[in-house]
Amino acid sequence: MLYSLAANVAFAHYPKTAGSAIAAWFRRSFPDARYVKPGHPHVDVRRSLAWLSGGHSLPPVARLRYLARASNWRLPIETRPGVPATIRIIGVVREPLEMLGSLYAYWRRGDANPAPGDRLVTAAWEGRFAEFARQAIAGRLLSYARFFDAGGPAWANTRLLAFTDVETGLARACREFGLDVAVDLPRKNCGSGRPDGITLPDRLAASVHDHFAWYHATFGHADHPASRRRPPARLAA
Repeated sequence: MLYSLAANVAFAHYPKTAGSAIAAWFRRSFPDARYVKPGHPHVDVRRSLAWLSGGHSLPPVARLRYLARASNWRLPIETRPGVPATIRIIGVVREPLEMLGSLYAYWRRGDANPAPGDRLVTAAWEGRFAEFARQAIAGRLLSYARFFDAGGPAWANTRLLAFTDVETGLARACREFGLDVAVDLPRKNCGSGRPDGITLPDRLAASVHDHFAWYHATFGHADHPASRRRPPARLAA
């Protein structure tokens, strides 16, 4: 997650959702921006908030586990316990099968497996799309609800943008947050949607739909502002 302390705004980057373009814009717009954990651009909101707050954003038991891990005390950031209640977060969501197809094709590019130690990347590089999708929803890829910590401590100040109209949504979010910055996204890693020929058996397609059920319920009609439709219970507890 990219975070600007001066502007008190962050960008949570879910893979293959215009993240490279928004990250470039974010760094240009907020010069003090940096990743909460350098080298890890796709860290989910819950873990990012834990690092930013020194564990204060977590429930009591999870906070004790956080404090017991020595690596959490060596992050190059100054922890601020009040961050989760005040931080503004921007993210993007994309139709799940299109996102998975784009991610699958992205990891199959080139002449070698880009991350041999990652089981999901290797599934894309070596296998069929169906096996890749099966591993993704079996725990290798968080749903949108869990990645953005829907119902969590920063949810009231989270704005999720629809991938199909991301620049307009980003400008709207900046106005809501009172950020006086121009929105002009560069074109980076652009694709044309789901690659041709990528399909799933009906049962697996239904499982993918269930994994991303929150997305389908929330973005079931055009221009639905996800941040204003709060789930009945905390989904990431």
